[in-house]
Amino acid sequence: MRISDSEMELMQIIWRHDGEITCGEVMDKLQTEWKVTTVQTFLKRLCDKGILHVRKEGKINFYTPALTEEEYKQEQTGEFLDTMHKGSVKSLLTALFGAKQPNREELEDIKNWFERL
Repeated sequence: MRISDSEMELMQIIWRHDGEITCGEVMDKLQTEWKVTTVQTFLKRLCDKGILHVRKEGKINFYTPALTEEEYKQEQTGEFLDTMHKGSVKSLLTALFGAKQPNREELEDIKNWFERL
């Protein structure tokens, strides 16, 4: 369930907001000149994708994330790993480090992380 860059812009606002948020509140925090109808369309798409929950109260919709930002990142990383590297972490690391070798400190951090798994 990949979300577009525009949807991600909205999700960044929603993830950083504490509790439910309305379309109007999202509009207030946006750094763009989008129209309300555009934001409403993106919010509906995010609900349809299962990224957002919506609670309706009269004519106002209240949105909450269906998953955390970290959960979304983990899901997308897993899909990327499966699609691009057939689930192989070794293949992913080889691709990552093929372009730039990690320094000693980075290697030590990676080693320590794997030891904690």
